[in-house]
Amino acid sequence: MAYDVSLKTDPSPLPLRPGILILLHKRKKMFIAYTTNCRGRAAVLATMIRHRKTKRNHLRDLPEGGVKDFTVVATKVGLEKNKADEAVTRLQRHYEGRGFKMFGGSRSALPKVVLNGKRMTIVDAMEAAGTKDDYQTVYRRIQRGWPVKQALGIEARQ
Repeated sequence: MAYDVSLKTDPSPLPLRPGILILLHKRKKMFIAYTTNCRGRAAVLATMIRHRKTKRNHLRDLPEGGVKDFTVVATKVGLEKNKADEAVTRLQRHYEGRGFKMFGGSRSALPKVVLNGKRMTIVDAMEAAGTKDDYQTVYRRIQRGWPVKQALGIEARQ
């Protein structure tokens, strides 16, 4: 399917590497997130903008407008996940200082869960629980609302 309007990107084309993507709207709105594939995530963002009326639009508070009203900037290309949250916070403060407001909520590069009263990354929780499931399976279970112990396989699903 061809579109007559494409998302403006900097750099163009976006790299196929990890980095921080900043989605800027012309009305001084922004969304900042770490991604493992800048070009792939930009394509997903463009699709969300084009199809904003569907029920499965995961970017809440998406400002009104078409693709031409947005620009995607990739920065910190090659950044490691363990440094991403701090870098995203710094960039968010930088853009807020320039008058931008966040939309879509914040997202962590290293999602955290609470297991036995301790806050830790999903990877650490999987290691502590000795789960045999892969990361993506556990992550999606938690994302769907499963209790952490059931998502990790510690407790049976009811």
